[in-house]
Amino acid sequence: MERTKIKDKKAEQPAPVVPAKTEAHAFGRYLKISPTKVRDFTDLIRGKRIAEAETILKFSGTRGGETVLGVLRSAAANAGPGLDKETWVVAESRADQGPIFRRRVDPKSRGSRGLITTPSTHLTIVLRKSNKNERMVDKQINKSATEGSSRGS
Repeated sequence: MERTKIKDKKAEQPAPVVPAKTEAHAFGRYLKISPTKVRDFTDLIRGKRIAEAETILKFSGTRGGETVLGVLRSAAANAGPGLDKETWVVAESRADQGPIFRRRVDPKSRGSRGLITTPSTHLTIVLRKSNKNERMVDKQINKSATEGSSRGS
């Protein structure tokens, strides 16, 4: 009896084409900082290019800026090795309130007590790849919107 060779189905199929990433996420969970201290920075970097956002956060000089910078760098690393910081934009950045941890009791006057609590933050940053054409159109729209709104005329 002759053995017939069974062709491997995987060998016949071409390799699948993997599309390039156009979006990257990073999450910072249970961060030991108040969301109000971080929200200013998330509002500040939203819509900016990665290089510009890193510069803003690097020179902020606050713990909130350093926290957001760490999550931003994590999102950039999740985008892949061929990341161009000039074409990727911070599409979404938000700081939500996490659980509030009760740490200890603080004695108050007349036998009462006060709870010392530690807030926590859930930080989300989403990066998207944008075309240069889209950015040029956005710049032209912003420029035309600000031209007519000068004071004194």
